Amino acid sequence: MHLTVYNAQGSREVTTPPNWDALLASTSDVIWLDIIGPHEDDIKLMRDVFHFHPLAIEDTRNQRQRPKVDEYDDHLFAILNPVMQMDGEEIAFRELDVFVGRNYIVTVHPGAEPVIEEARQRVGQTRMGMPITAGYILYVLTDLVVDRYFPILDSIGAEVEALEQSLLDKPTQELLTRLFLLKRMLAELWRVVGQQRDMFNVLSRRDLPYMDAETLQYQLRDVYDHLLRITDMTGTYRDLLTSMVDLYMSSVSNRLNRVVNRLTVVTVIVGALAVITGFYGMNFETTWPPFAAEWGVPFVMLMMAAAVTLILLLFRRLGWF
Repeated sequence: MHLTVYNAQGSREVTTPPNWDALLASTSDVIWLDIIGPHEDDIKLMRDVFHFHPLAIEDTRNQRQRPKVDEYDDHLFAILNPVMQMDGEEIAFRELDVFVGRNYIVTVHPGAEPVIEEARQRVGQTRMGMPITAGYILYVLTDLVVDRYFPILDSIGAEVEALEQSLLDKPTQELLTRLFLLKRMLAELWRVVGQQRDMFNVLSRRDLPYMDAETLQYQLRDVYDHLLRITDMTGTYRDLLTSMVDLYMSSVSNRLNRVVNRLTVVTVIVGALAVITGFYGMNFETTWPPFAAEWGVPFVMLMMAAAVTLILLLFRRLGWF
């Protein structure tokens, strides 16, 4: 548990057990309580001291939630999904739970969270002339979470371009497998970003308490614009991957048709030669050319070559090879 108190004079870290009643009653201090867990003591603190809603506390224990905002009588509860780096197969999202009240913000996460450390430095050093409020800290957290989506999309975009070129040069089953994996990654990102965008529709309301929407309107609008860009990029890449899958199927079908055409040509040639050579395997007493004729074998070979040439010319004219 990490407790920081902000006021007009700056910030201070609280390492000793605080007087919660005095802190929560203060009109000049803003409290940021960061909890890793939560453990039973943390749950008791959230229930008995901050009086958070039981359903919100339950959500902090169930780390499989999507972005959302819930409004309660004296606080807001928001869930953010910071993204982890891709491991080549999947995009993994962590869960960051945030409670926002009149003069406090409580963040809950199961393990070390880089977004928290970066947000703490940003709030303490660069505030863009903004007063430190619970709403401002929530804005910083959401801004950092959203900005971390861009490198993932850039990586996917670069891979999509490389796969597109490889698909034109030599389509393989491995390329198709990778295309489907990327589509699954983008579908997961689409679900998270879409719900986070809907969440900002709530956070940007002017009548929403504790968010200072009037003061933070431009900052919140900036984050929302980033979410729109990410949504558009995700949709564009998904459409492109769908087109690439169709291109792969068309390319494979075209290659199969070419192979079938060539096999058909070979089959016709072999069949024609089999007809000519099979004629001399019949039980005839006399044939033409006669078996005894010296020019018989060269004549038959010439006839077979003429048949092959005629067949090749015919299929070439049909455009089969």
